Amino acid sequence: MSHLITFEGIDGSGKSTQVTRVEKWLREEGYDVLLTREPGGSELGEAIRSILLDHKWSMMHGRTEFLLYSASRAQMVEEIVKPHLKKPNGIVLIDRYDDSSTAYQGGGRKLGIDAVETVNHFATDNLTPDLTFVLDVDWETSRARLSSSRTDPDRLENNPRDFFERTRQAYHDLCTRYPDRMRLIDATESPDEVYNKIVLHLNKLL
Repeated sequence: MSHLITFEGIDGSGKSTQVTRVEKWLREEGYDVLLTREPGGSELGEAIRSILLDHKWSMMHGRTEFLLYSASRAQMVEEIVKPHLKKPNGIVLIDRYDDSSTAYQGGGRKLGIDAVETVNHFATDNLTPDLTFVLDVDWETSRARLSSSRTDPDRLENNPRDFFERTRQAYHDLCTRYPDRMRLIDATESPDEVYNKIVLHLNKLL
């Protein structure tokens, strides 16, 4: 049986670290694993990603930003995700998916959760994750981690604190709205503690 598993959270939450560890573990367990990311994944998606993260487009409107993310997502779903999910033992891991748009553009940009989710369903052809991990950190932890690991924040990371506070709250609201598939994980704990909690939930799914 195939599964779509996604990882969410504000920047600096440790998503990339955890999704890489999970990929390794699942491969060792014998699953056919595809790891991809948003925005990006496909060749077209990577081109869109370069626009979204470029400081040159600092004037980009929130709706424009959201539609670019949606275009990248639609291409990734059709070109990469759906074909892999047809495999009998296929698992797709995505570092960000449509919940990112709901939180970042719906919450952070104030476009509205319901409005964004309507477009999300269209862009993904209603492909919903089986399990979503939201790695939760506060703004201070996020900034501290980013400042220690990167010297040049991208366009999204340069947003003010209140943007990330709204985004984080939107993630919390989504976990309340979709308790069957979304798991809120305290990502201020050590990477090993976070990983162990993720594996516990994955074992229940698999």
